[in-house]
Order: sequence, then C-alpha cells, then structure tokens
Amino acid sequence: MRKLILLALLAAMVLPAGAAKRLTVAQLEKTLEAANEKHRADEEVVRLLGEAVLTERLTDASRERIAAGLHLGSKAILALQLIADQSAFLDPPAVELPSAAAPDAATAQRILDAARVYVVKTLPRLPDFFATRTTYSFDTSPQVLKANEWPVRAGLHPVGSASREITLRDDQLQPAAPQPAKAATGPPPAAGVRGLQTRGEFGLILAMIFVDAGKGGISFHHWEQAAGGLVAVYRYTVPKSASNYSVDYCCISLGPSGRQGGRRGRGSALLVNSPADPTASFHKTPGYHGSLFIDPASGTILRITLEAEMGDGPVSRMASVIEYGPVVIGDRGYICPQRSLALTEALDGSNAASPAVATDRYTGVDTIVQVNETSFTNYHRLGSTTRIITDGEALLPAEAPPPVSHP
Repeated sequence: MRKLILLALLAAMVLPAGAAKRLTVAQLEKTLEAANEKHRADEEVVRLLGEAVLTERLTDASRERIAAGLHLGSKAILALQLIADQSAFLDPPAVELPSAAAPDAATAQRILDAARVYVVKTLPRLPDFFATRTTYSFDTSPQVLKANEWPVRAGLHPVGSASREITLRDDQLQPAAPQPAKAATGPPPAAGVRGLQTRGEFGLILAMIFVDAGKGGISFHHWEQAAGGLVAVYRYTVPKSASNYSVDYCCISLGPSGRQGGRRGRGSALLVNSPADPTASFHKTPGYHGSLFIDPASGTILRITLEAEMGDGPVSRMASVIEYGPVVIGDRGYICPQRSLALTEALDGSNAASPAVATDRYTGVDTIVQVNETSFTNYHRLGSTTRIITDGEALLPAEAPPPVSHP
C-alpha cells in the first residue's frame, strides 16, 4: 500500500496542462527514461507528465519501480502519482497480468458467493472504532501563477485538505471535530475538500453493489497479482432502473474570479428514498459499473471501483476507488479501508452567461477535473478499559497486539 502523497509538496506542486498524449505504461516509462538521459530538470519532467494520458493502469508496483529506477525528483514523483490516480479505473498492461487460466463456472460462482457471505456476515461485525480520515484535493480550476495577473488554467494543483476523526455507527461515518491537515513544511493548503466525497466505505457501498448487480450483471473478468497472491477481478454493471447509488451536487457555478464558491459533490450509497441534502441543487440516481477485486480463498474484497453513468448534465464524470487492507483495532485484526480515490469532471460555469442548474442540458466553457486522495489511518477501538491495581502491584506495560495475517 503506497503512502498517500508527499505532503511537503502540496503548496508548490502544479501539474501543467497541455496537449494530451495517449501513452501506454511502457511508452510513459520510455519517455521518462529519455528525459533522465538528457538530465532534464524536475520541472521539465513534470511538464512531460502533465501532457500524458495513460491508456493502461499504472499500478503501485510499476509506479514505485519507475520512480526509484529513474531517480525522479520529488515534484515528478507526485506528478507521476496524480497520473496513476487518473488511470486507476483501467486494466494494467497485459504483461503484468498473471497467466493463470480463468476459473470454470462453478469456481467463479463459489468465489462470488464467498464474497457475498463476506459482505453480509463479516463486515457488519466490525467493532465501533475511531479512525482518522485525511483528504487532499487537486483540481484544474484557474489559478493565479503570478501576482497581479489573471487566473489561468495550468493543470492539476492542490486546492485544499481536510482531516477529521471518524467513528463507525451502523455503517455511517460520523465526523468528530474537524482538524486542519498538517503539511510537513511550508504553509498549509487551503482549507476544505472539493469534488466527490463518498460515503459507505465500511460496507454500505459493497452491500449496495451486490444488491443492485443482482438486477444487472456481474461476472469474472481476469486475474491480477497482489502481494498476498492472485486476486479475482469481477466486472459488474447496474442499470439506472436498478440503481440505489445517489448523487447530490451543490453549487455548480464558479465565481467570476475563478475561485470556487460552495461547490460540493458527494457520491453516496444511500437508498433512493432517503432524504436528499436540502442544499443540493442537483440530484441524480444514475446507473453505474465497476470492478470487485476478491481474494479467491476467503471472499475478502480488497478493492472496488465505481463509475457513475452521468450522461448529460453539470457533472460529466464521477468515479471512485476504495482499497482495503489489514488493520488492528484493539487486539484483533480486521480488513478496513486504507485508501480511497475520487475523481470528478464537472461543468465550470464561471464564464457562462447564466449557470444552467435546473435545465436538462448544460452549457459552459470548460470542465473542471478534480482528484481527491484520502487515507484512513490511526484505527483504534471506541471505548475504555479499567484496571484495579492493588497496593504494591507494578503496572506492567500493555502487551503488543498480535500480528495481522493478510487475506
């Protein structure tokens, strides 16, 4: 599991915009190798990365290998991660896929049934706990690059951050008091998180997918190699008629200065008939599709992707990834969210004559791309313990929790 981002670069990092070049992972690596041989400066490498659009998923293993092997600078490493984020919904290069044969129909169904049992019986048994949810936001909105100049579009750049302690209550995330995210050096990023903010990572989204996909379709697609062994990747599709995926989107327009004012997107696993956010100016229950990454031995779900089929409207794309892994809560091991990624492409109405929020078709000059990187850390049990110490009894240090085995 990779680290979230290089915090020290948040205030300085800009991923420039340019003419997009569609590249495979191998082509991207060759491009970076050529730049390395010519001793290109870190900023020049960032510019090259800003012009690339990957046609394959840049996996964590490949990204780390490329960054280490080419001795990329710190800004280029972060730019490479942002490109990897945008490729997270694609398949890896064919050369990275294992050669194992696809399972027969009975085995494929057994793996899927085990995953259903995992969602229905295992996830609801998570204990109440605290965890820290930290999000860093990037987008392509206009920015002032030089003092006293007009805002211009210069690609992905940091726009905000938020960190809060959360608890699990009946699979609902209840925020504790918000706390500003801390950067290692330099001034802290602007407060707040923009773009898509998902809910239900601790089981509700998974339960929704299995219920909805029963009316759509779900089937084995391919194997992938993970640290713990082979992972079965299943593709699912959910038509709009069967969807329980609710999207509320607020405040579509941007102000004339290029700064966002109150814009918020939220993907949710709430039921359609749940009360909508009263401040939302846009609501939709779209069809969606994605992938489930399942441990074939236990049915444990290790990764999910979800892409909403937004169609015509102020939000053209809304997609998310959740990655799960082992954590220790109290003295037991569990599988919980460790990292999530949310990507939004939405209308920038700042230059439109009047934002068309209530119509069926939307017109605007540009589209804003937003990327949210979220980590879930510092898991610990909700509750307290009491110990009565008799006179003369030494207070012994607490025993370390047992190691957690990977699924």
